[in-house]
Amino acid sequence: MLTGCKRLARKKIVMHMRRIAISTAITAFWLVMMGLLIRNHVLSRRGSSDAVEVSPDYLTEEWRDYEEWMELRIAGKSDGVSYTSIRRRPERSGYVACNRIWLDLDVLGGRHTFRLNTAALLDTLFRLERATADVRLDDSQMSFVALSKGTHLYYRWEFEGQTKVGSQKLDKPISLLEAVRPLVARRFELKVGNAYRLPVLDSTWSLREGVAEVRVEAFERTAIGGKSVEAYRLVTQLGPFSSTTWVNAQGEVLRREFAGSIAMERVEPEKARARFAGIDAPADIPQIEVKDFIDAEGEAVPPDENVAPVNRLLELFRQPADK
Repeated sequence: MLTGCKRLARKKIVMHMRRIAISTAITAFWLVMMGLLIRNHVLSRRGSSDAVEVSPDYLTEEWRDYEEWMELRIAGKSDGVSYTSIRRRPERSGYVACNRIWLDLDVLGGRHTFRLNTAALLDTLFRLERATADVRLDDSQMSFVALSKGTHLYYRWEFEGQTKVGSQKLDKPISLLEAVRPLVARRFELKVGNAYRLPVLDSTWSLREGVAEVRVEAFERTAIGGKSVEAYRLVTQLGPFSSTTWVNAQGEVLRREFAGSIAMERVEPEKARARFAGIDAPADIPQIEVKDFIDAEGEAVPPDENVAPVNRLLELFRQPADK
């Protein structure tokens, strides 16, 4: 009997250690896959003095709805899809921007599901009214909502029973990074050396507000879909965070690249829909008002970057013993 108890205890210890090992390995995987998007893109660059300050409403001239389908590749392996759309609302009452990144991952013999859904309502001048972000990794979830009123940004995030609200004074009204990023390439002249700056909120990854700079750095040959094509290379930077995008002469995004071996490449919508049904469903943006942000009035602090989706992902698989 005693021997049986010892064996059971030893088995429980082994199982617990195995869970810790798997948890640590998966966390390390996320660190490589997602953390590098930020950590390896911390640059010492400052805003360029020759960048042209642009008002977001310039992006709405000669308007055409935009849709972008990208296949997410990690070390050359297809793991998911990124979908972006910016559409004018009926009766020209504003715009709806949507960005989704969906992944299904096989890690250490286990199947894991990741869903990042962000959406925003922009006014007729392409300025942010409200935004929402929802991050799900298996059974874990984090949500973020933001409301822009004039020169005030209100925000609330919820994670594991915790809720934090706050507000931030803005220098000027802002737009949304994932809406601005593709439209700058389509709307303005693609000429090496040209750079454009716009005030934005990044609700997809960093929860950072500031002035984004998009610079045309080169016109070069690059491999897209196994073919060699000529494209403009653009670098988008918001504070210390950056990404590289290749676009054709018409401003269509062909490829996005991050640190290491993480990249997004243009894919046909039919192929993406077949893999992730519903990824292009209409965006759901909740109705929110200033009164919903309890105790937020007067606080002059930005959203805590430690609760940004990228950083939350690093902790979601950790066991209590690891925290």
